Amino acid sequence: MTLIPSKFYYNSGTQLKDVKMSDPDLIISSECLEIYGNNKRDYCFLQCKDTLKSFSFQPNPKLVTIGPYAFYNCIKLERIDLSSCTMLTSIKTYAFCQCTSVTELLLPKGLQYIMQFAFSNLKIQTVTIPASVLKIYDHGIADMTTLTSIIFKEGSKLDSLSNNAFFSTKLTEFKVPESVSSIMGTFLNGVRTMRTINVHQNNKFFVTSDSCAVYTKDYRVLSIFAASSVSTYVIDSRCTSINYGAFISCQCTSITIPSSVTQIGGYAFCGSSNIKQITLPPSITRIEASCFSGSGLTSIDIPDKVKYIGAYAFSLNTFLKTVLLPENLTEVGGGAFPSSNDINFTFKGNSSITIDNQMLMISKDNSSISMLLKPDTVQITLPIQTKEIKSSAFSGKKSLTTIKCDGISEIDTIGDYAFFSCTSLKSIPYFPKLKTIGIHAFSYTILSSEFLFPESFTSLGEYSFSNIVTLPSISFASTAKTLTISNYAFFGCTSLSRASFDECTSNISLGMNVFTDCSSLIMFRVSSHMKSIDSGCLMNCGIRTITFENSETSFDSLPSMFMKGCTNIEEILIPNNIVTIGTECFSGTSIRTIKIPDSVESLLSNCFSGCQSLEHVDISSTCNLASISPAIFEQCTSLSYISDFVSSKFVCQNSTIYDSNFKSVYLHAPTCKDNYISFDRRLVKVEESAFINSAYIEFVVFVDNSVVSIGKRAFESCTRLKQISIPSSVTFIGEDAFTNCESLRCGVLFQNKSKQFVEYLLKSGLPKSAILRCEAFSCIVNKNSNFAISLTLIAVFILM
Repeated sequence: MTLIPSKFYYNSGTQLKDVKMSDPDLIISSECLEIYGNNKRDYCFLQCKDTLKSFSFQPNPKLVTIGPYAFYNCIKLERIDLSSCTMLTSIKTYAFCQCTSVTELLLPKGLQYIMQFAFSNLKIQTVTIPASVLKIYDHGIADMTTLTSIIFKEGSKLDSLSNNAFFSTKLTEFKVPESVSSIMGTFLNGVRTMRTINVHQNNKFFVTSDSCAVYTKDYRVLSIFAASSVSTYVIDSRCTSINYGAFISCQCTSITIPSSVTQIGGYAFCGSSNIKQITLPPSITRIEASCFSGSGLTSIDIPDKVKYIGAYAFSLNTFLKTVLLPENLTEVGGGAFPSSNDINFTFKGNSSITIDNQMLMISKDNSSISMLLKPDTVQITLPIQTKEIKSSAFSGKKSLTTIKCDGISEIDTIGDYAFFSCTSLKSIPYFPKLKTIGIHAFSYTILSSEFLFPESFTSLGEYSFSNIVTLPSISFASTAKTLTISNYAFFGCTSLSRASFDECTSNISLGMNVFTDCSSLIMFRVSSHMKSIDSGCLMNCGIRTITFENSETSFDSLPSMFMKGCTNIEEILIPNNIVTIGTECFSGTSIRTIKIPDSVESLLSNCFSGCQSLEHVDISSTCNLASISPAIFEQCTSLSYISDFVSSKFVCQNSTIYDSNFKSVYLHAPTCKDNYISFDRRLVKVEESAFINSAYIEFVVFVDNSVVSIGKRAFESCTRLKQISIPSSVTFIGEDAFTNCESLRCGVLFQNKSKQFVEYLLKSGLPKSAILRCEAFSCIVNKNSNFAISLTLIAVFILM
């Protein structure tokens, strides 16, 4: 077992982050409060995911939180033992997801929250849930074909059984814990092996009499059924309501519903593939969304009082041949029935729903389209009266190439997934009254002409036009009060060359990654109507020119990763009112020069990193800079000049920025030609990444009784650095301070010879050879140098 070194801990040692170790068995510090995680590209053990086999903790760990994705996809991890972490309260989303070799899971007393997908795709057979756990969220302990047993400790405080909590496991028995007051039937979604289900004797809310089904105490609601308990089941005659997902994944061949039932929840019989026939009670008025989706029904007679059939209610019923629809039916949700030429639909009266000659299930007044029933349709003509295309109405119609309208369209709403994956769809008409488009509405189509968003338009859902590689241009003319364009709306539209908001007067909000990977988008104008732009909005675009109306924006922060990876752009004029330039905002662009406006107060980490063509940075003495984060010019391999300036907070001399009192040095232009850097006694701290990638520095000198702290990565990758003097005043050297200083093979002059300080130096990335005794520069490594100095005799300083 290897103790994780201090360089991987942040926030005074309380946060474990970015562990880069090949050791298979690691020990985590007892002082760690949080194991960091953010997303699947940014989490604590990302670099260890192929090597980590086990982890443990020092005695009496103080761990409180395991962050999102913290151990994601650690495919060799065999055991998760958190039993000693008695202060741990929350295990966040995807924390141990895809740890596919884990066969044992031990949870600690005191744990309260198991978040979404926290323990998904492990290989455990059993797990004990501590009494302290309050909630297990969606897919919290799920997707495990090996999991057959879940045990709740006595005194369990779990208050609800949530949607998909134990999805797709192989549980065979289950006892509803004593404090549970709310059950979603879908908590056992995909658990087809459940043979018995019971209720803890102290539970005040639920009851079971046959170990097959759980009811509320008064038997009015059937809450959950054990999917593999019996082949035929008769619901109790006192029951009036069947819970959401109650019979999900049920293996019964026959279920009798009493006439007392007036409500059937969504997903109630979803996935009940063995049920071929079912008689619905006469008093129900609604069939909710996905109620019988994926069942084995061959025919269905909808009771006369039913007015509403929800989206996907009978979808994926591949054996369905006969459907009788009632006269009172007034609304059918999108994708409610399978799209098949073999289904015979019969209306029992003069219903307000009809099926037209194009096989569209549509309201009789043509105002809303529920779905297309003919799967091989090539062309559809929308009635002029149609106002709504419902969710999934045309989803997956691979043959559909053209949508037309028999006049000026009245459509104002296009629902979620309406045309999703219509992979041949090239042409749709202009919708002059369109207001909203739902998520994934046109994803993976091949629309090949400009899409015009009219004056009425207000809302564009996530991924709505994503991955349409043929879409050439878009134009917004919205005049409504607000226009919201949600995350990833045009993600991956690689042919999109124009995105115009010139005619738009709405207050515009652009979500995350709206135009990410639009590699043909060469120009973008940020108008005064754009009130907010989220992270990554233009990331990896082909932009050559970006302009800001009146050289200002309606917001004061340029977001993180705003134009990251836009390699075609060579010039950016930052708006005059910007206060903050976000993390990685312009990272990886091809800008050659940049002027930081006086309004800017904060430069966040890596905001210009990887700009390999950047040569010149201009900052004036009237600037308001108050904060400079680490590594803002990391990998800027051409940056040789930062203008001299003197402001209230900072000073720049010789392309090196200090605080106004010369106590801290913040950054140095990486390719500034100076090869000798020295500092006077005012310097106290070298900030994190201050001299990172400085290509020409060979000699660094600190005088006696001066610098106290050398920050993380301070001189990382200073490949020509040959000698540095470290006075006895230094008490802190950060991790990787001298990593990749490949010329620093010897010649580190330091006064503190204690064993502890030498170990400190080694942890900073210095090789052992660099700290061996070296007679100034007379050794063979530096035999061509005539440079010799004493720590106490400094004649020339950069700082005067």
